[in-house]
Amino acid sequence: MAAQQIVCSFFYTFIPIADSLSLTAQSFLPALMMTNNVNNDNNKQVRAKTLRHTILNFLKAAGLFGAALASMVATIPLLVRFFTSDPAVAALVNSVVPILFCIFVFHGVFCASEGLLLAQKDLIFLGRMYAAYFVVVPYFMQRIKWMASTTTTAATGAAGVV
Repeated sequence: MAAQQIVCSFFYTFIPIADSLSLTAQSFLPALMMTNNVNNDNNKQVRAKTLRHTILNFLKAAGLFGAALASMVATIPLLVRFFTSDPAVAALVNSVVPILFCIFVFHGVFCASEGLLLAQKDLIFLGRMYAAYFVVVPYFMQRIKWMASTTTTAATGAAGVV
C-alpha cells in the first residue's frame, strides 16, 4: 500500500506537466483554422502551411515534454529514499519505474494529439477511441487479474481471492 501511494504521488505530480500541451492546442488552433472572408487559393495555401507548421511545432514540443518527463521518472530510484525507509517498499517502487518511463515517454505526444484533435473538432474519432479504451483496457485488466489468480492458485494449491 505504501509503494502504491508513492507511485501515485509521482504519477499525479508528473501528469499535469504535459497536459498543458492539450490545452494550448485547443486555444491556438481554432484561430488558425477559421476561414477568412477572402477564399482565394493563395490564402488557403498560406493557412495550410501555417497550420502544418504549427502542428509540427506542437509535436516537437510533445517530444521534448516526453523526454523531460521520462528523465524525471528516471530519477525516482534516487528520490524514493525521501519517501520511505523500508527497502521492500523502495524495491516495489523501483520495479514500477520502467512502466512509468514508457508511459511518460509518450504522454506528451498523446496530450498534444488529443489537443489537436479537440481543436479540429474531430469529436467522432475521439469518442470512438475513448469508447474503445473503456472496453479494451478493462478487458485486459481482467485477463491479468485472472492470470494472476490462476498462478496464485497453482503455486499455493489454495483458491485465493484476487
